[in-house]
Amino acid sequence: MKLPKTIQNSKFKVQNYKSKSKIFYFLVLLLPFAFCLLPLRPVLAQEAQRTYTITPPTINQKLDPGQNAEGILKVFNNTDQSLTFTAAARDFIVEDTIGTPTFLPNNTLSNKYSAAAWIGIMPSTFTVAPHQRQELNYYIHVPANARPGGHYAAVTYTPSVKLGVSGTGASVNTEAGSLFYIEVNGPINEQAFVTKFLANLFQEYGPVKISTQIKNLGDLHITPQGTITVTGLLFNQTQNLASHNIFPEAARDFDNTFGQTWMIGRYKAVLLASYGTNNNLPLMATVYFWVFPWRLAVVIVLAVVALILAALYLKKRKKNPPLEAEKAGTEPTSAPTIEN
Repeated sequence: MKLPKTIQNSKFKVQNYKSKSKIFYFLVLLLPFAFCLLPLRPVLAQEAQRTYTITPPTINQKLDPGQNAEGILKVFNNTDQSLTFTAAARDFIVEDTIGTPTFLPNNTLSNKYSAAAWIGIMPSTFTVAPHQRQELNYYIHVPANARPGGHYAAVTYTPSVKLGVSGTGASVNTEAGSLFYIEVNGPINEQAFVTKFLANLFQEYGPVKISTQIKNLGDLHITPQGTITVTGLLFNQTQNLASHNIFPEAARDFDNTFGQTWMIGRYKAVLLASYGTNNNLPLMATVYFWVFPWRLAVVIVLAVVALILAALYLKKRKKNPPLEAEKAGTEPTSAPTIEN
C-alpha cells in the first residue's frame, strides 16, 4: 500500500534529522582530540633559543708597516643563562660571488692577504652573565715588512653550546666573527673589470633582470659605485649599483630589475661605474635586448584579419544576393493544364 505523500515527507525529514544528529555528535567527540593536537606546534616554536650579539661586525684600519692599533669589541648575551665563549683570530677567504666569508682553521694562513697573526685578543676565554655584555680588547701589530694592500682576518667567537647569532657580519654554524679589513699603506695594484653584464636578449614581457659581475684582480678590496641606465621606447630608468665589497681575487654578482609587465621594443642598458682608492678607475659595459609580447600580437593580428574578412564578406553579400534567391525569383511558372 502506498503511503500518502505527506507521510513520506515526514519520514524523510525524520531520517534526515537522525543523520544530521549523528554527524553533530561525531564532530563533538572529535573536537577534544583536535584541541589536543593544536598546542604541539606552538610548543615547538616556543622552544628557547640562546642568542648573542657582537659589535662591531666590521673593523676597518688603514696602517703603515710597523704601526700598531687597538680597539674594543663587545659581546651581548641576550639569554637568561650564562654563556661561555672562546675568542680567536682567524683568516677567512671569499670563494663565492655573493661575498660570503669562510673562516679557516686556526693557525692556517690563507695566502698573501692573511692578517690573523697580526691580531691579539684579550681575554680569549670569557663568560657573559644573562643579559649582560663583555668587552674585549684587540691589538693589531703590522709587521715592518708587511706587503702594501689589503689584509683580512676575523675575531671569531665560539660558544660552548649551540646558539643563535644576531647583529653580526658573518657566521658559520654557531661561530660568528667581527671582520677586520686592514689596509697597509704603500704602492698597490688596482685592477678590476666587468666579467658579466647580461640580460635576456628577448623576452615576451617585463620586468627585465640585468645581471652584473665584477672581478677584482687588485691588491685591495674595492667597493664599486655607479649606475645602470636602461632606455627604450618611452622608457628611461636609472638604478644605483648596490654597494658591496669585492675582495682581492674574488668576483661579486649584482642584480637589478627594470620595467614593468608591459614593455615593447628594443632597449639599451649601460653600466657606468668606478672603483679604486680615489674612486677614479672606470667600469663600463653595454647590452641590448628586446621585449615584445608576440603571443598577444598574434592574437590581435588574427582578430583584425578576421574582422576584415568578415567585413568584406558582408559587403560582397550585400552587393550580390545569393544565387538561390535569384533563381527563385526568375524561375518560370508552368501554366496549368486543363483536361477534357
